[in-house]
Amino acid sequence: MTVSERIFAQMQKMRLSYGELAEKTGLAKSAVHRYATGQTDKIPTEALEKLAPVLGVTPAYLIGWEDAPHTLAAHFEGEDFTAEELAEIENFVRFVKSKRRNG
Repeated sequence: MTVSERIFAQMQKMRLSYGELAEKTGLAKSAVHRYATGQTDKIPTEALEKLAPVLGVTPAYLIGWEDAPHTLAAHFEGEDFTAEELAEIENFVRFVKSKRRNG
Protein backbone atom coordinates (compact mmCIF):
# COMPACT_ATOMS: atom_id res chain seq x y z
CA MET A 1 0.00 0.00 0.00
CA THR A 2 1.40 3.44 -0.94
CA VAL A 3 1.45 6.54 1.24
CA SER A 4 -1.33 8.03 -0.87
CA GLU A 5 -3.44 4.89 -0.55
CA ARG A 6 -3.00 4.92 3.22
CA ILE A 7 -4.00 8.58 3.42
CA PHE A 8 -7.06 8.00 1.24
CA ALA A 9 -8.09 4.86 3.15
CA GLN A 10 -7.86 6.69 6.47
CA MET A 11 -9.86 9.60 5.06
CA GLN A 12 -12.61 7.18 4.11
CA LYS A 13 -12.45 5.43 7.47
CA MET A 14 -12.68 8.75 9.32
CA ARG A 15 -15.33 10.01 6.88
CA LEU A 16 -13.31 13.12 6.05
CA SER A 17 -13.53 15.11 2.83
CA TYR A 18 -10.51 16.81 1.27
CA GLY A 19 -11.82 20.14 2.55
CA GLU A 20 -12.35 18.88 6.09
CA LEU A 21 -8.89 17.32 6.23
CA ALA A 22 -7.35 20.51 4.85
CA GLU A 23 -9.15 22.60 7.45
CA LYS A 24 -8.09 20.35 10.34
CA THR A 25 -4.45 20.19 9.25
CA GLY A 26 -3.91 23.71 7.95
CA LEU A 27 -2.79 22.28 4.62
CA ALA A 28 -4.15 23.51 1.29
CA LYS A 29 -7.10 21.50 -0.01
CA SER A 30 -5.29 21.08 -3.35
CA ALA A 31 -2.25 19.64 -1.55
CA VAL A 32 -4.39 17.22 0.46
CA HIS A 33 -6.04 16.10 -2.79
CA ARG A 34 -2.65 15.55 -4.47
CA TYR A 35 -1.37 13.58 -1.47
CA ALA A 36 -4.45 11.35 -1.23
CA THR A 37 -4.79 10.65 -4.95
CA GLY A 38 -1.12 9.97 -5.64
CA GLN A 39 -0.71 12.94 -7.97
CA THR A 40 2.55 13.69 -6.17
CA ASP A 41 5.21 11.32 -4.92
CA LYS A 42 6.84 13.94 -2.72
CA ILE A 43 4.86 14.49 0.46
CA PRO A 44 6.78 16.67 2.93
CA THR A 45 7.47 15.20 6.36
CA GLU A 46 5.77 18.24 7.90
CA ALA A 47 2.59 17.42 5.97
CA LEU A 48 2.65 13.80 7.15
CA GLU A 49 3.08 15.01 10.73
CA LYS A 50 -0.02 17.19 10.35
CA LEU A 51 -2.09 14.55 8.55
CA ALA A 52 -1.36 11.58 10.79
CA PRO A 53 -3.04 12.69 14.05
CA VAL A 54 -6.14 13.90 12.23
CA LEU A 55 -6.32 10.58 10.40
CA GLY A 56 -5.88 8.69 13.67
CA VAL A 57 -2.55 7.09 12.76
CA THR A 58 1.17 7.74 13.10
CA PRO A 59 3.39 9.25 10.40
CA ALA A 60 5.30 5.94 10.43
CA TYR A 61 2.09 4.12 9.47
CA LEU A 62 1.42 6.52 6.58
CA ILE A 63 4.97 6.06 5.29
CA GLY A 64 4.61 2.29 5.52
CA TRP A 65 7.09 1.66 8.32
CA GLU A 66 4.30 0.17 10.44
CA ASP A 67 1.79 -2.36 9.16
CA ALA A 68 -1.03 -1.29 11.46
CA PRO A 69 -2.01 1.98 13.07
CA HIS A 70 -0.60 2.22 16.61
CA THR A 71 -2.68 5.01 18.05
CA LEU A 72 -5.41 5.40 20.61
CA ALA A 73 -7.95 5.43 17.79
CA ALA A 74 -6.95 1.85 16.92
CA HIS A 75 -8.31 0.77 20.31
CA PHE A 76 -11.75 2.01 19.30
CA GLU A 77 -11.99 0.03 16.05
CA GLY A 78 -15.62 -0.68 15.29
CA GLU A 79 -16.88 2.07 17.60
CA ASP A 80 -18.98 4.80 16.05
CA PHE A 81 -16.86 7.83 16.97
CA THR A 82 -16.62 10.82 14.67
CA ALA A 83 -13.24 12.18 13.63
CA GLU A 84 -13.79 15.07 16.03
CA GLU A 85 -14.52 12.73 18.94
CA LEU A 86 -11.40 10.65 18.25
CA ALA A 87 -9.34 13.85 18.08
CA GLU A 88 -10.78 14.93 21.45
CA ILE A 89 -9.90 11.55 22.99
CA GLU A 90 -6.34 11.77 21.69
CA ASN A 91 -6.00 15.39 22.86
CA PHE A 92 -7.16 14.35 26.32
CA VAL A 93 -4.59 11.57 26.45
CA ARG A 94 -1.85 14.02 25.41
CA PHE A 95 -3.03 16.41 28.14
CA VAL A 96 -2.89 13.67 30.78
CA LYS A 97 0.59 12.62 29.63
CA SER A 98 1.83 16.23 29.70
CA LYS A 99 0.63 16.61 33.30
CA ARG A 100 2.55 13.47 34.21
CA ARG A 101 5.74 14.89 32.68
CA ASN A 102 5.25 18.34 34.21
CA GLY A 103 3.89 17.23 37.53
